[in-house]
Amino acid sequence: MSATSRYRLDEAAGGLFLVQDLLNTRGVPAHEVPDLLGTVADARRWTGSVVRRWKQTSRATGGVRRTTSADLVALRRLRRDVERVMAGEPVQREVSCRLLLDGDGAVRLQPTGEGVRWLTSAVWGEVLLAQRDGTWPRLKTCRNRHCPCAFVDLSRNRSRVWHDVHTCGNAANLRASRARLRAGDAGGGPDPES
Repeated sequence: MSATSRYRLDEAAGGLFLVQDLLNTRGVPAHEVPDLLGTVADARRWTGSVVRRWKQTSRATGGVRRTTSADLVALRRLRRDVERVMAGEPVQREVSCRLLLDGDGAVRLQPTGEGVRWLTSAVWGEVLLAQRDGTWPRLKTCRNRHCPCAFVDLSRNRSRVWHDVHTCGNAANLRASRARLRAGDAGGGPDPES
């Protein structure tokens, strides 16, 4: 099971699913959904699974070997940096990758480095490709501040703000409605004595 599928979300097309799945490793403690970068064992399972799938899609070589406790810090920083870029915040990092020309004339992304550096190269390479082909703005994080879900907005006008309007959207609308009601009570209505 991928990090994205545990939230019952559609996956991004092509290699962008790698970025989406990284974002969806974040847990929801209130609902007992674990952070997949919370322990070395969980991080090993996640990296092994997602890297295997991404390599099939991208035809890249290499990969993440055995994830260590030191790698957890780098993986969490990578996730945080991608979240910051999605939020429009500046992030400055130097990441390298190679472009390989196949015998059939196709150019493909080849991550460089080893371990988490290899994965970092793959993730930022996919971000670049998505920015260039116009799919990057479709990858969004749910506007519900209690929901970490990264989803793909396939709406025509790219206006979705919640990963699921029935859960997060309804909850947000209910909170806003209650806040308006409280504000109306505090503002004083008509005087019942008049």
